[in-house]
Amino acid sequence: MKTIIKRNLALDTKYVVIDKKYIPIENGCGLGCDNCGKLIANIATVKNENGEMFSIGFDCMETLLINNSLLSTNDIVEYERIKKMIPKVIRFAKTIKEQVNNCKTITGIKFEKQTYSSDWFTFYWLQNNEVNSRNNDNVKLKEMNLDFLIETIKNIFPKLQIIEA
Repeated sequence: MKTIIKRNLALDTKYVVIDKKYIPIENGCGLGCDNCGKLIANIATVKNENGEMFSIGFDCMETLLINNSLLSTNDIVEYERIKKMIPKVIRFAKTIKEQVNNCKTITGIKFEKQTYSSDWFTFYWLQNNEVNSRNNDNVKLKEMNLDFLIETIKNIFPKLQIIEA
């Protein structure tokens, strides 16, 4: 099991992902991670509760997103469960980013509250700051917690209105 190791960024602070980008190292680019100091090409820009911005690698981003969920619990079983969810949420985030880039009027996502256990999550694309929509979609995410999904999507897309119905 991977342990959460304190590096340069405080672990008792919540972080929000502002941007993610890839800058190839082979072109003499890339930069050092503000958290661990390693040279990174996959760069996530995060902001803490005080508004300070940091550029970190995706591994450190994953650790901080997991830690955001564990600040109050420190539960090893919960850590393992959440660790399995992160790659699924990041893959889903790529789909969201593509859709938002293709349809510039999307301003949010409304997740439908589940009344039964399922790997399928229904959500609605909100456009032009609306709070209801008939433009629904589904995503299959095995063993996913809806609250964790919503909270992590909010961290990845702070400019989108993310709500639960």
